[in-house]
Amino acid sequence: MHWGQIKSLLILSFLILDVYLFMQFLDKKDQADIGILEQQTSTIEERLNAEDITFKNLPEQEYEEAFISVQQKMFNKDELSSLKLNELQNTYLFNKYFLMSSIKEPIKIEEKASKEEINEIFEELVYYSEEYSYWNWNKELNVLIFFQNKMDRPVYYNQNGLVLLFLNNQNEVTFYTQTMLGDPEPIAEKKKLIKPIRAIETLYQDSELKSGDNISKVNIGFHTRVPFETGVQVFAPIWKVNVNNEKDYFVNAIEGFTFSTDEQEFLEQVIDSALEKVQIPSLDTDRNLEKMMNQLNERLEKTSG
Repeated sequence: MHWGQIKSLLILSFLILDVYLFMQFLDKKDQADIGILEQQTSTIEERLNAEDITFKNLPEQEYEEAFISVQQKMFNKDELSSLKLNELQNTYLFNKYFLMSSIKEPIKIEEKASKEEINEIFEELVYYSEEYSYWNWNKELNVLIFFQNKMDRPVYYNQNGLVLLFLNNQNEVTFYTQTMLGDPEPIAEKKKLIKPIRAIETLYQDSELKSGDNISKVNIGFHTRVPFETGVQVFAPIWKVNVNNEKDYFVNAIEGFTFSTDEQEFLEQVIDSALEKVQIPSLDTDRNLEKMMNQLNERLEKTSG
């Protein structure tokens, strides 16, 4: 055999050996990465356990979601007038997308009313009620809050998909305000969402969780990612993490950062915005509208005082 042939065989043999060793390296690296991930998962669980931070029944399903784009929905005045609900109220429409409605016969809400009882009243009173879900009774402002749902998930704290039922001193619903979002459209490819344990870990690393805390519930929903003045908004999928049945945190389920919304501040902004929307000449001649405006002003004065 000539030296040239031997040399070629040696080079080919070393090349095959290099490829084999490289494949072995990649395989061991993948196993090491998996081991690191498993170690990280167990580490956060151990750290939470050491701090007596408890949780249970986390969603196990793996989700893939995309950012969605949603436009403001315009109400149709003729359509509203044709609905039976219109007989129960005097409805006012501003700029086609903001609705205020005065209830002809105020409806009592019992102090200890269940979520189901509140929803029953809501369904009989509010236009397109099936689009919304009950969130909370803010006792300081005496307001019932309902968030609109998109893709069967709530859109948290968004002024453009919201119903507020305003109660008087006898806990009677006297009027409400309503906005509504249109149909959602995905604006990017779906991405795998971080798991709930990762969302909890993010809160822990941000020092939002304290020793003895209990993670009461973890739910998926949407939150405003990018607002636009044109009425088009981008919503990101988020994990809502409730701590001690008291405070809610939101973790962006794609990008992984945390944020929270102050409910009181949000409601004050909504009320202030409502007052701006209905500043029209007809206010002086419409008694129902004037009463609603006065109640909104009283609530703002109460919070600022």
